[in-house]
This record gives sequence, structure tokens and C-alpha cells, in this order.
Amino acid sequence: MNNLALARAFFEIADLMELNGENPFRANAYRRAARAIEMLPEDVGEVFERGEIQTVPGIGAALAEKIGEWLDTREVKYLNELRQKVPPGVVEMTKIAGVGPKMARRFYAELGIASIDELERACRKRQIRTLRGMGARTEWNIIRGIQALRERGHQIPLGVALPVVREMQAHLEVLPQVEQVDLAGDLRRRRELLDKLDLVVSSIHPEEILNILPGLAEVDEILARDGNSIRLRLKSGPELEILVAAPESYWWILWKATGSPEHVAEVLALAREQGLAVVDEMGSELGAPLTAISGEGEFYQLLGLPFIPPEIREGKGEIDAARLGLLPQLLDLSDIRGDLHCHSRWSDGVMSLEELAQVAKAKGYQYVAVCDHSQSLTVANGLSVERLRAQQEEIRKLNERLDSIQLLSGIEVDILADGSLDLPDSVLAERDLVIASIHSGFRQDVEQLTRRVMRAMQNPHVDIIGHPTGRLLGRRDPYAIDMEQVIEMAAKTGTALEINASPDRLDLNDVNAEAAKEAGVKLVINTDAHSQAELDNMHLGLSVARRAWLTKDDVVNTWSLRELRDYFSRKS
Repeated sequence: MNNLALARAFFEIADLMELNGENPFRANAYRRAARAIEMLPEDVGEVFERGEIQTVPGIGAALAEKIGEWLDTREVKYLNELRQKVPPGVVEMTKIAGVGPKMARRFYAELGIASIDELERACRKRQIRTLRGMGARTEWNIIRGIQALRERGHQIPLGVALPVVREMQAHLEVLPQVEQVDLAGDLRRRRELLDKLDLVVSSIHPEEILNILPGLAEVDEILARDGNSIRLRLKSGPELEILVAAPESYWWILWKATGSPEHVAEVLALAREQGLAVVDEMGSELGAPLTAISGEGEFYQLLGLPFIPPEIREGKGEIDAARLGLLPQLLDLSDIRGDLHCHSRWSDGVMSLEELAQVAKAKGYQYVAVCDHSQSLTVANGLSVERLRAQQEEIRKLNERLDSIQLLSGIEVDILADGSLDLPDSVLAERDLVIASIHSGFRQDVEQLTRRVMRAMQNPHVDIIGHPTGRLLGRRDPYAIDMEQVIEMAAKTGTALEINASPDRLDLNDVNAEAAKEAGVKLVINTDAHSQAELDNMHLGLSVARRAWLTKDDVVNTWSLRELRDYFSRKS
């Protein structure tokens, strides 16, 4: 917990530095240090006590001093100073789609705008267009972004919700009154944005459990209590609902609390068709109590259906597919053979090439691709042609020493404003793998952005389009792009589309991933990891793939290295 808390403080410093107009390279140094602290295999305090903190990549004397300060006081004076300089409302403005730190800083410095409400009023009064480089279109986009932000309300991304609810689950599981705890609702179905978190608890002491919950450190307030359920507000913000069920009815309560209303209604209608009268919370099957059933799998089997995975219990054709024997064999984490989008210390990551290889090997991967940023992304220490070739040579030498894992020499090349790429074809041709991504020019119109991506896919050296819609969950909407045209071009050129497993992205989403599958486009699930901890995000991308009904045939990094090379070699 020390590592995560300190990393959060350093990430906040980096964001506030940008909002305060300070050198972006200094801000990036804090981000690199934060990622390094996150990935430490032991407590940062122990590393500091041994005097080894400056051996951690990205941490020099100045940052080591701030780490010592935080360990002593649980505060960083510099962070408090930055908080005083940047009003909280200005930080909130960066959650609006298209409003980054530079723009938010200009609104505050040049117009004195210090909150989202003030920004909306300024847009409606046509004051934003008075700023150099901004116009009516900027105002309209900001208003739309504010509306979208308000519509999302208190929704939280899946990747943020899971650690929070897992911590609560761990607290409950150690209680002697508790037999079992499982995720339920949208969380168990792995929806990307969640209105609330749901847990189901098995216990013969429901009153005791409900009385214990408000006293847990994470609970801020009780929102409602009804029978054997309670709704709480956690200190971290999300709303949590907990249902307590007797052990014999646990599977039934869990099943009802998991499926969408449409899925539950369709299954119950099928049960009634077959003479299974559901008369109460437990119901009965032809007079025999459903308590004779020990789990969800047996329930589906009783109805003549195979087990339907939670991720696809949405009432969108899964029951008909199950009846016809057409449910796909969804991906498991064990199917993933490699990660094709990782960053190293050569760019803005914190791992050395060897560290990346060893972490990937420990996961049982056969290959991992180093896809650092290209030269135009200077803020991320993008690689010039010379540095890229030097990195390739280091990868070659390292591969001679590695066993059971192969490092691939890749690049995440920027798609420039006109659709050209940030590196010449002769350099791209030397790479084992090329990911093309957009990192700037998000405000272009739909025709321009779509044309950029389509032009990149027509390049014979581009294997994958990275985070294709550019969204940041809860912070930035997808940029204007015609995904139907992009998918058509991907099918035509044999370009794979990425499901980026970063908790901030999950891009592509399940809807677009399913559309790509239907069009015959191959997908790849990548973590876009900049640290060891981020390599663990693969399960988030897997959730998207499962919700999209993807199989091993659809996802290229479930294939062997030879199959992977053969597939991408067809394009060039």
C-alpha cells in the first residue's frame, strides 16, 4: 500500500506541474518514478531504509529526498504547494474530453476560469473564442464534453473499480461469519463503466455482517438498508451494494444479481416453459426445491443449456445461441501467449529490456514486443532512427541469451496529421512489429481522422492500429472517427486492431471488437505497459474480448510466434 500511495502522490505532482505550466520533461520524470515505485517487488520504505532507493530506475537524489519526506510525514511539501497554486476546479476541467492541461491552464491564466461551471458559462457567452487559436468550434466541443461528463455522473471505470471492490472482498472473506464472497452485477459482467459495485456474501449470520460493514475503514456512509442488503458509499467515492444470502440460496442470489434484467427475464421465461415455477427467491423445480442445485452451471444444465459465462449474460442472443449449441469458446487468460505493446526505459517506460523479458517469461509468455514511442513524441522520449537501431541491436544480443521467451523489436509509430508515419518505410521494414497510433490532432473532423488511420493501414509495414478510438474512460470521449470505414479497411489490408487493456482505455470497446470480428478482422489484446504492474492489466483487455464473444481464432496474440510472423508477413 505504501508503494501505491506514494505512486499516486507522484502522479498527482506530474499532473499539477503540467497545469502549472512547468517543464513537461520534469513532469514526466515524476511519472516515470511513480511507475518505478508501483512495480517495486517490495515495500518502498524498506528499499529506502537500505539506502538503495537511487538504484531504482528514474529516481535520483531530488526524488529520493521527496520519497524520504513522504515516508516520514505521509506528505510531500512540493505537492501541497502545487495544490495551492492550482485550484481543484482547474484539475477537474481536464476530465472534459479535449481539454488537456495546457488548455485548462490557459483558461485559468487568461480568463480566470477556475471550475467546470465557469467554463461552461464562458463558452455560452462566447468568451473562449477570444483566446488565440480558439474559435466557435472549440466552444461547442467543450460544451458537448461537459454534457458527456455530467451524463456519466459517478460512473467509474472497471479498472478503477476492481481494486476497490477486491479490497472490500478481502475484508469480508476473513470474517468468521462469512463462507463465500463473489462479485455480481455489472462488475461481474465486466462492463467498462459502472454505476455501482455489487457483492454477494454467503453467511448464516446476515444481521452480524450488515452490522459490521458500516464500521469498516473504507465505508463513508450508509445510503440504504433493506432486509439482507445494504448500500454504502465508500471513502474512495463508489457506491457499493452488498447482498447477504444463506448458503443454500447463495448460487441463486448470485445468479439473479449477475445477469442483466433482460438475461434474467429470458432465462426465467424458459424455466416456466419447462414447468419450473419460480415462486419465491428460491423457487421450485417441478415441486423439488432448487436447493438441490449446487450452482449456476447445474441451473443452466437443468434448462438444457450449457453454462453461459457472466460476461455475455446481456440478453443479446446468448440464450438462443446456447440452445443451438453456438456459444463460442471464449478466451481465457491462459490462452494469451504474448504481449505485443510494451514500453521500456528507452522511451517512457521504467523497465530495462531484460527486465521486460523476464517479467513476460514469468507470465508464461512466449514473446513480448518492445514498442517504444517514435521520434515525434518528444515528451515520451521518443526514439530517433539511430536510437531505435541501437535498441534493436541490444534486443538481438539479449535474445541470444534468453530461453523460452523472445523479445520482438517493434515500434509504436505516430500517425501524423496527414496520415503519414513518423518514420520512413526503410526503418519500419526493419521492425518485427509496427503499431501505428494517433497521439495528437484529436480535434480534426471525422473525415480527417478516419482518413489518417486508413492511410496508415495501407502502409505495408503497419501490423496493428493502437488504441483505435483514442478514448480515455471517464475523461476523454473517443475522437471523431468512422469505425465502420476503419474496420472495412482493416479487413481489406489485413491490419489487426488493438484492444488496449490499459484501465484508462479499454479501446477498442466490446461493440467495436465484435463488429471487427464479424468483418473478419483480427484483433490483439495488449497492455501498453510502461511498468511491471501494468503488465498485469491483460485481464481487463480479456474482459472486453469475452464480452465481444472473441475466440482464439480472432486474437493474434493467442497464436504461436511462427503463426504470428506468418500472418503479419502476408501484408508486406
